[in-house]
Amino acid sequence: MGKSGFTLIELLLVVAIMLTISVLAGAFYSRFLLQNSVANTVDQLVGSLRKAQIYSMTGRQGSSWGVDYSGNTITLYKGTALGQNPAFNERFSVNSNVTVFGLSNVYFYKMTGTPSATLTITVSSNNNTKTITVNSQGMVEKQ
Repeated sequence: MGKSGFTLIELLLVVAIMLTISVLAGAFYSRFLLQNSVANTVDQLVGSLRKAQIYSMTGRQGSSWGVDYSGNTITLYKGTALGQNPAFNERFSVNSNVTVFGLSNVYFYKMTGTPSATLTITVSSNNNTKTITVNSQGMVEKQ
């Protein structure tokens, strides 16, 4: 009859493998969360821009509508400037690890839905970058 059990070497080997797997899993999970945050921010920005354009084209509340980005917050607002009608504002927080370049404030003209400016918006975090464009006719596209 042989002895059953684990040797110290076998135990250390299993612990080392488990430690390596857990470290790698943490790194992959962190990268996944950042990629997901970028994708969520892009979707939220595109949705807010399209919503502002549709609201403007239909003359909702008899006004133009716009989108503002400042302080890691996306704000859909009524009017041509943030703060004119705060009761109508819709705010969405952006993950602090995500950066947004190229958007501070844009509004869409009532009835025509054309934007006050053409935009190229870059949303990024680490090595993950997405781009949103708004052309002179108001077409919002993510790339």
